[in-house]
Amino acid sequence: MIKKVYYFVMFYLFLGVFTSLAQGGDLLIQQYSKGPGLDENFPKWSLRIGPQVNRINTDLGTSSPTLTLGGGAELEYRLSKTVGLVIGAQYNPISYSYFEDDSIATDRLKYISYPLILRLQPTAKVSFGLGLVYQAYISGEKRLEKEDIQTLTEYENEVFRNTIGANVQIAHYLSKPFLVYINFRWVRRISPVTQPQTNNTSGFQMGIICRLWKSKLRS
Repeated sequence: MIKKVYYFVMFYLFLGVFTSLAQGGDLLIQQYSKGPGLDENFPKWSLRIGPQVNRINTDLGTSSPTLTLGGGAELEYRLSKTVGLVIGAQYNPISYSYFEDDSIATDRLKYISYPLILRLQPTAKVSFGLGLVYQAYISGEKRLEKEDIQTLTEYENEVFRNTIGANVQIAHYLSKPFLVYINFRWVRRISPVTQPQTNNTSGFQMGIICRLWKSKLRS
């Protein structure tokens, strides 16, 4: 319960800080003259796709995350030249290992994530994002290794479920079509006390996305 209150408070603190930055974004750019030119046109819509590496772990304290490869697409709508709203869909596999009796077990789970991010771009090269993420569970399996023997077991329904959480992002624009980003995201959902598995996960994601399309420039 204490952890949930902590995450709730931290999320709204981040949201408050981000809102303040968004409100003062144009003033910051005018003061330091480092942001996008205020007299330049900008596209209202942009579509980007690309791969993503995940390193996400549970909150059990007994598991170790492994790297997984995913990817996805995002659609950004520019509210102004420095503030955008991003929606998307990502294939987001999660994998982590832990000891079970005298064996090493690995859970391999597949999700589709749907982020909703408010993005602030105070400079031409850097942007910051904060928002929500809804994670839809697809399937999962447990791999058990003991004495060079591997056993795969599919998880039954209702063990892992859809979850909701938050996402904090920092991104760097390498050039006009490419953007590199790092996310820290966490999701939560209460599981039965008799269930050893958890739906609570958090960790980092790193990806590079390429802009495939943008709308006509708007002044």
